[in-house]
Amino acid sequence: MKKLVVFDWDDVVTLGSKEGYYACYRETLNALNIVLPEDELHKRIQRRWGQPYQEELRELLLERPDLLNQANKLFEEKFWGDVFVRELREVPGANELLTYLSSKYTLAVATGNHPDMLKKKIFPRFNIPDVFAQIVTAYDVPPEKTKPDPYMLEQIMKTQQCTPSETIYIGDAENDAKMAQNALVEPIVVLTGHLNRREAEKLGVKQILPDIITLRQLY
Repeated sequence: MKKLVVFDWDDVVTLGSKEGYYACYRETLNALNIVLPEDELHKRIQRRWGQPYQEELRELLLERPDLLNQANKLFEEKFWGDVFVRELREVPGANELLTYLSSKYTLAVATGNHPDMLKKKIFPRFNIPDVFAQIVTAYDVPPEKTKPDPYMLEQIMKTQQCTPSETIYIGDAENDAKMAQNALVEPIVVLTGHLNRREAEKLGVKQILPDIITLRQLY
């Protein structure tokens, strides 16, 4: 019996996050006069996807580590300005779904996004209901404990006193599925972010949904 439903956030509950992060990274590199081909930019970002932005920038600036401190400051300006949030949009019906699920399950979040971005900008902008018992982000754990390491999920299960068999994790990216699998938790992939159906199936994911709204038909 399932008791705990844990969500990734970006491109799961709100959409456009991938575009928002990419825009912040592109504008940071442009300000530093660093040019990376689009395929190389994508490859490097994906290698560190789900980790704090400092680790992403370290990967993007492999050839220019001397610029890392400046890049961190530039990224923060972009991220906390309007570059990130202007790309976001809501999943129609998401708030109603969260309210419905919270009446039946304990809800939590395990995400790579920044906790202040969630609580101070995204939640108010989209009127997200106060339904989450716990939120753990990549900024709350050591870098080596971010996705796909199971640590974030394990901490949530420990606090909420639930077992892996009582838990599901909903995400959109490869590291989401792998984190769940590493924690012995059932992964659910929604096709609103990084993975397509074929890629999710190759990861061994059994539950693949078009979006989170479909959860209501299952739970």
